[in-house]
Amino acid sequence: MYFLPLPTSLLPALTVVALALLAGCSTTQEITLGAAVPKKVFTTVAHVQSDGNSSQMNSLLEAALLKEQLTVVGALPSGTRTAPDIDALVSYSDVWRWDLVMYLKHLTVQLYDAETGQLVALGRWSDSPMHGFRDPKTIMDGLISDLVNKVRGAKPIASATASIP
Repeated sequence: MYFLPLPTSLLPALTVVALALLAGCSTTQEITLGAAVPKKVFTTVAHVQSDGNSSQMNSLLEAALLKEQLTVVGALPSGTRTAPDIDALVSYSDVWRWDLVMYLKHLTVQLYDAETGQLVALGRWSDSPMHGFRDPKTIMDGLISDLVNKVRGAKPIASATASIP
């Protein structure tokens, strides 16, 4: 079999096209800290359920939280922002699409301080336009792990009453 050599002038253009195609297959994940950085380490968390949450994704969320050494104390009704005797509240929203089979397109996880109701962290994961059929368990585990680790590594903001040297 004989192949014609490509002109060297086409090489940069083919490289750009190849890189664009590879970028179209990537996913994005972002963890953003809220204004309420916790003053203590979270150990207990409750899931605030939302309309449309599936039992499968609820189970994946709980398993991911347990994997991060958090105690999951149960589920709370939609809209709950504060709860006694719990350190944090977690909720999520997911978007699924159809392409031969259902696939996860977007996942957003919110973590709230259960005492104040303020947002502590927001984690977002999105599949690319040229999506893959990624495992939702892997996605949930990775997003929760990154979110919890970022919160654990955050420095609490000094209170306004603290003395300034």
